[in-house]
Parts: sequence; C-alpha cells; structure tokens
Amino acid sequence: MGTRAWMALALLCMGVVGAKIGVAADWSVVPAVELRSEYDSNINFTTYTKQKDYIFTLSPSAEFNYSTDISKLQGRLGLKGMHYLSQSHLDHVDQNYQINGNYAATPRLNFLLKSAYIVDTTLTEELDASGVIIGRTPRESILMNPGFSYALTEQLLATVTYNFNKVGYADPRFRNYATQQANLRLDYLLKDQKTTLIGNVVAGHTSYPDNDSFQSLGTYLGMNRKFSENWEATLVGGINYARLDFSTQVLDYSYFPFFILVKTARKKESAVNPYFSFSTTRRWTKASFTAGYSRDQSASAYGGVSQTNRVNLSFKYDFTERLAGNLYGDIYRSENTSELNSSKSNVYQFSPQITYRLTEKLSLTPAYRFGYREDPVIHRSANRHNVWLMLTYSYPIHYQR
Repeated sequence: MGTRAWMALALLCMGVVGAKIGVAADWSVVPAVELRSEYDSNINFTTYTKQKDYIFTLSPSAEFNYSTDISKLQGRLGLKGMHYLSQSHLDHVDQNYQINGNYAATPRLNFLLKSAYIVDTTLTEELDASGVIIGRTPRESILMNPGFSYALTEQLLATVTYNFNKVGYADPRFRNYATQQANLRLDYLLKDQKTTLIGNVVAGHTSYPDNDSFQSLGTYLGMNRKFSENWEATLVGGINYARLDFSTQVLDYSYFPFFILVKTARKKESAVNPYFSFSTTRRWTKASFTAGYSRDQSASAYGGVSQTNRVNLSFKYDFTERLAGNLYGDIYRSENTSELNSSKSNVYQFSPQITYRLTEKLSLTPAYRFGYREDPVIHRSANRHNVWLMLTYSYPIHYQR
C-alpha cells in the first residue's frame, strides 16, 4: 500500500511540475551498477554476542535530472541486493526511490517537492534517521514533503512546507509511527548580500499504535554567513517543546491484601529541550571540508522522543584527476525515554576511503570503517570493523534541446 500511495502522489506532483515546461530543456540519465565485497566484524553492532560475516552486494540504480528555465525534476531509482555468506537469513533487497521537484510559477512563487519510498534493514539507516541502533529488521519508510516559497520582498523569502513520514518495522518488538510536520521559515538577506537571518517555526505530531503520541513545537533563530565564494557557515538555535501522551500500567491496591489489580491508564508528560545546529563548508582548488553539529529530537522505533547530539566531519582531497581520498567521521549521542524503553547510546564512527577512476565510467574504491558503541546505562561497549572493496560502473546519458 505504501508503494502505490507514494507512486500516485509522486506522479501527480511530477505532472504539476512538468505541466508548463518551456521549449528549452536539459535532461540527463545516469544508470549505474555497484559491486561490493565486504567484511564485517560485528554485523549487528551489538555489545553482546558478536557475529562476523562476509557480505556481497549488487546495487543497480538510475538517477535522472530534467530542467528548463522554470522547472527542475530530479529522481533516483535504486536497488541493493545483499547476500551474507554465513548468516544467509539476513539476505535482503533494499529499495530506494526518490523524486524531487521545483517549479517557478511566477518570478516570486516556487512550488517545491521532496518524496521518497525506502525499504532497508535499519542498522545504520535507523542510526541516521533517529540517532539509535535497533536490532536488524526490514524497515519501510514513505516520505512526502511538498511546499512553496514566496519572495515577500527582494530581501525577505518565506517558505512553507508540510512533511509526512510513515515508518513501519517487520519486527513486532519495534513500534511503527507516522509523523506530520508543518514548517514556516523566513530568510532575510542583509544589505551586505553575505548574511542571511533565519527564523523557523516547526509544529509536529507523531502517532504510535494504541493511541500513543507526542506533539512538538520548535522555534529557532539563526543566520547564514558567506565569508567568501568558497566558505560559508550556518548557525541556528532555539527550543523544542514536546508533550507525550501514552498508555501505561498502574497498580490498584483497593483490594489489598486479597489481590492487586493491574490497570491501564493514560500518562501525560511534557519536556523542553534546547535545539542547536551548526554547519560549515570550505572549498579549495583540490580539497573540500564540511563539519556540522546538531542537537535535536525525533521519533524512533522505541516510541517516545529521542534526544540526539550529532557531529559529522568530511574531508575530500583530489590527489590527481583520477585519484581522490575521502575521510569521514560521525558521533551520535542519543537518549531515548518512553514507557517501553529507556536507553542511552554513544556511537563513534571513522572511515577513510580511496577512489581511483580506472576509466571515465569505471572506478575502484577500497575503504575501511571503524565503529565504537557504548551503553552508559549497562556499562557495556563494542567495536566494529568494516573493510570493503567496491567497483562502480556508470554510463551518463545527456540530452539538450
């Protein structure tokens, strides 16, 4: 049902974006296939019994871009088939379909679209989405994010978006949820043409089974500064307010000492937490550097609200026209509190990789990733080593009229 709903909405939005396409158009399609052989020393990234395995992955995909003077359409269709040499019951075919659009109805008014349908296996995917790691199980996610932006003046831009995200898990131990958010953002460009002031208000509602839910309201202020053509930074801060409403079990001692009743009751709580986001990008002739930090809240498979601190670092250097090196680092520190689960988790990851272009269409990538995970509540930790070799072939097709 999720696939059909996403396809119907995405095709409708594609029709709206392409309804008034101009004569001049530029489009490209990039079909590609990726073959990857990997060793994983801890396939579940668990602090208990570790299992190692060899994984073989085949990933065909196709990306497309279509643009005119007033519209732009981007998309991706991708499959990822994974085969575990020892733990073959974990074999899975991931799916990733995306359609994004932008249509300029007038010089001031733009319609926006982001949409995705994703089926994956939750280990690193859940970490990226909510800051927590859960047991490996297929996860289905559907995302629709339409909106519009309107230039109120030459310096003031207002953007309104609606975000719908529905996530379902195959493992019944985890809780499905659906999140809806309304977002109003104002960007004001100062006279120096280098500094943009940012104001943002986000209201959301997340629902779980059994009528459990939480409402959230975030108010943020910040700025973006372009120090030069190759260096910019964005800083935003504010407050997140969350109100939880969920069912819980309470003990009734009315008939004590004969017996004690266990009843279900509704429990309501509220919490206020700081929000903070910082990111910066610096580019040189042969290198680029990106860094960011954020503190935010999100829904997760455990139910309730997950408070997450994230740090990400990325450095790229082009040694030659064919040889490039990449260095990535990530830190996730999360705290999840709900009626069913209360947990803390710290995850640290570090990954260097080298990419060598054998030809214009064929490239070879050896890489390594080290991961360290600790649970401050039960005082347990674990590490993870991934080593892989990846061969990628792409065949760009470009057309202009």
